[in-house]
Amino acid sequence: MSIYQRLVTLPSHYTNRSLRQQLKDWRIPRKWQHFLRIEKSVLVNGYYEPMNVLLHSGDQLSLSFKDIDATHQDYALDPVSQLTVLFENPDLIVADKPAGIKMHPNFAGENGTLMNAAESFLAAAGQHAWMVHRLDQATSGAVLIAKNPLVVPLLNRQLATKLLHREYLAVVPATRRLPDHGFFTGAIGQDPNDIRKRMVDEKNGQAANTEFTVLHRHSHFQLLLIKLHTGRTHQIRVHLAHAGLPIIGDPLYADEGNAGDGMLLHGWRLTWETPLGFGQQNVTTPIPVRFNPFLPPTMLDRQ
Repeated sequence: MSIYQRLVTLPSHYTNRSLRQQLKDWRIPRKWQHFLRIEKSVLVNGYYEPMNVLLHSGDQLSLSFKDIDATHQDYALDPVSQLTVLFENPDLIVADKPAGIKMHPNFAGENGTLMNAAESFLAAAGQHAWMVHRLDQATSGAVLIAKNPLVVPLLNRQLATKLLHREYLAVVPATRRLPDHGFFTGAIGQDPNDIRKRMVDEKNGQAANTEFTVLHRHSHFQLLLIKLHTGRTHQIRVHLAHAGLPIIGDPLYADEGNAGDGMLLHGWRLTWETPLGFGQQNVTTPIPVRFNPFLPPTMLDRQ
């Protein structure tokens, strides 16, 4: 076990609340809150206070987390990898994952994945990479990677409570005209005929919710903005394929005639709450050039 310490000054716009409520608002796991209390490891302006003490703007909180499991995946270093970092702070990085690159190794010693590249990038500072969420191998875009184990459960709870928002761009055929805005809510389960695939399975599947907005229409395609409200494997791909609109270039769910030059699914924007802080942060990734023939002029001008 390692010890992680934080010193937080409450901002001028802070709304008064109890210490207990602030720890809950930061989504600190209940077990950690328990240890902060019984070990008197949370101080207000240098003093231990009861959990119901009212906090005010300008107060300084000192937190010492002594029961953090720092075990991490042993990712092999990749000396030839180049990681494109879109954002970095002391707790995390956001990397731009290229299409075709695996997220993580599947066996000991495997190399060439995004997490190998992230581990190599952070190794120079004596840090490690912790995975928070995933993108499919064929999907490009923004991936949030933690730099310490303290923020991993905080970010995971943001995912679970829909405070870590993931937005995607997808291009589908125009064979069926979608409404300007809507939701796909079919439950998703394993495809019994193909271990690689998932399918809509209302009887045995897990609840899934995919929101879409049509950004651009063409006689042959539709450009969609997708927001995930759940995180099932292949969720966007399955919902669109089930609707008869498989993503152009999808190697698993699209027909061979729809192969294209790579799958047109891109993790475009991430938004999250600052762990053990205040306010939101967001990162928007550059749109890959394979999307250019499908973008309206207003989006092309911003490229």
